[in-house]
Amino acid sequence: METDQHPKQTILFIYGTLKKGFPNYHILSDFILSGDVSLLSPSTATTTTPYPLVVGPLAVPFLLPLPSSTGSNLVSGELVSVSPRALSALDDLEGVSVGHYERRPVMVKVKDGAEVEVEAYFAHRSYAEVMWRRSGEKGIGEYTDEMALEYVKPEERTSDMELPFPFGFTG
Repeated sequence: METDQHPKQTILFIYGTLKKGFPNYHILSDFILSGDVSLLSPSTATTTTPYPLVVGPLAVPFLLPLPSSTGSNLVSGELVSVSPRALSALDDLEGVSVGHYERRPVMVKVKDGAEVEVEAYFAHRSYAEVMWRRSGEKGIGEYTDEMALEYVKPEERTSDMELPFPFGFTG
């Protein structure tokens, strides 16, 4: 039963810049301090179905909602439990209301072998196929530290870096 003191938590599969030690982890870390986010144990998980994970302009990772596409991989990430307050802030960060990403269900397997349905931020379906074609239809299984070194945080972007979302894709 949901109460005001214990609002419903959402389990998120994070695979990119929000992972521990990555460029946007500080956002989760602030919510961890306030009790709105907790790392789950085991925290590592892998999708049960191959998905295309690609790195777009400014080294932004995108999980594409195109399951089992040739060239896709099982994707590794982490699981966190988030409160409605943190979920709302993460939806804002991911641009859910403006069509950058969309939160969708995904099945993942944790280290003990259990499979669970959680949610993840996927590239919006309106441009996913175009992004997949532009990536050469080759995905990666994990967004790495090396890839994250090239990531440009939103607050560090200049007007000459800004491209019309979704990165100038017109189809």
